[in-house]
Amino acid sequence: MPIPEPLFLTGKNLAFTEEAETVPPRLTDHARTMDQGVYQVAENFYVAVGYGQANMTMVVGSDGVLIIDCLENEENARQALNDLRKISDKPIKALIYSHSHPDHISGVRAILDSEQVENGQVAIYAHERLLTGVRGNPSLGIVPALRLAYTFGFDLERGPEGWVETGLGTQFHTGTIGFIPPTTVFQGTLDIQVAGITVQLREAPSESDDEIVMWFPDHGVLHVADVIQGETLPNVYPLRGAVRDPLQWVRAIDLLREYDAQALIFGHGRPLVGKDDARELLTAYRDAVQYVHDQAVRLMARGFTPDELAEAIPELPPRLRDHPWLGEFYGTVKQTVRQIYHNYYGWFQGDPASIDPLPRRERAARYVDAIGGRDAVIARAEEAYNAGDFRWVAEIVTHLLRLDPEDQDARRIKADALRQLGYRTSNPIWRNNYLMGAKEIDGTLDRARLLATLRALGNPDVAATMPIPLLLRALATRLNPAQSEGTHLTVGFHCTDSGAGYGLAIRSDVAEVLAGAPADAALEIQTTEPTLRGLLTGRLPWAQAVAKGAATVTQGTTEGATHLWSLFDPPMGELPALALR
Repeated sequence: MPIPEPLFLTGKNLAFTEEAETVPPRLTDHARTMDQGVYQVAENFYVAVGYGQANMTMVVGSDGVLIIDCLENEENARQALNDLRKISDKPIKALIYSHSHPDHISGVRAILDSEQVENGQVAIYAHERLLTGVRGNPSLGIVPALRLAYTFGFDLERGPEGWVETGLGTQFHTGTIGFIPPTTVFQGTLDIQVAGITVQLREAPSESDDEIVMWFPDHGVLHVADVIQGETLPNVYPLRGAVRDPLQWVRAIDLLREYDAQALIFGHGRPLVGKDDARELLTAYRDAVQYVHDQAVRLMARGFTPDELAEAIPELPPRLRDHPWLGEFYGTVKQTVRQIYHNYYGWFQGDPASIDPLPRRERAARYVDAIGGRDAVIARAEEAYNAGDFRWVAEIVTHLLRLDPEDQDARRIKADALRQLGYRTSNPIWRNNYLMGAKEIDGTLDRARLLATLRALGNPDVAATMPIPLLLRALATRLNPAQSEGTHLTVGFHCTDSGAGYGLAIRSDVAEVLAGAPADAALEIQTTEPTLRGLLTGRLPWAQAVAKGAATVTQGTTEGATHLWSLFDPPMGELPALALR
């Protein structure tokens, strides 16, 4: 495919690109596509690639520049912008967020400050659903961030026995993060002019519901955001957890095919030039997604289960499998077909034996007994390990760990098997999950450091935009029935800065979020919106808020308020286990 020659390279590649026995050559070759530098796509269009997980694009206009996306942290964004500034030092007139994922928005304060936006010097454009995507679902607590950490290998060192890349880019780097909300949001289509540049914004829900693409009609350049995820098969089902509609994704790609694009810019990876090649890529990409969907559904109609789908459709057909933009470096066919099944049918696969099975630990005990006991399982696992049957090793030893998580022989064998699986896969997401799981199981995972990293991922600028009702709903999901049983309480929160009121009604084992502060609340708390956000997210303990004078009880007692907060689980406690369950 005609990838333009880079305008310049910095000589760096943040991925691991050395040959090693523990890294499949195919993965090494893919990592080498991530050399850091700037590519010129067309006159006045420049893309910074390899500075982090995603790309930053600069379009030079008559009296200023347009920036598209700003990487995952300020450090990476600043470096990318500095190199783009070697081309033009014209002022930034506008920023476009292609979608809400943090690797595209969190470095914004390296390129803009709030004052520039507030005084109208710079406009920020995005889809109207962007804020919903940025906020996520706080009810799920720390687990989404933990699964993200496993996906991107947060506790792995760069190297032959650690992380190589992420499929999309080099690595999701933590660092200084922030967010500035958009000044203009839209649905459907929005045509704008920035510094003499005409650009048409179109919504294209695919990887995210707020995804937008950008067409520059005067130049024949199409920025496809993450509708095309770079030089990899799209991740229709990400292992970190998300539900994506493959047919909606196909429709988004078909939207791209409506344009007579001379060049494509992606949210990740190197750009592509040439009208015929752009059209061929888009057609192959949409065919790959449709193939996986349609063949899964075809076999589901014949009664196939998720495991059977993964066996029957292990990869794309040759014409697509061998396409340079469709390697399984981010998404895979096997994980996608399983999710397609669940999208249509949910968890039940049709076998009545699975409706109400024995508890998992009891099943494990019976399997171990049927195999001949603990020592027999260990012996069989070691035989399988020596034969290179690592998937079977991990499966049978898991039964022992469900009975006794402290069984050191079982932990050692399973961790070793997961590492061998990681070293053999060319998919870096699978590799990272295998290797992170191995560290969790053998006890080498730095849990304190990882927890600190996950807490640092909480974007303070995003937290400041969280609607209080959304946080109250998250609080309701943390109600611990063992603590709250028998408690019947109405609570009102009055915010002196905004004049707004909020309420909860606790009925023993359920906390209902009320439309406002109830007039007859048994407990009333007066505070401010920022303080209430801190209380609801657990970042500000109740006792500390009272000691600072930031919250006062105006109805009821301070002891009653202390009891209120004791009814709920803390939002970020110890890291839960993922691999050792």
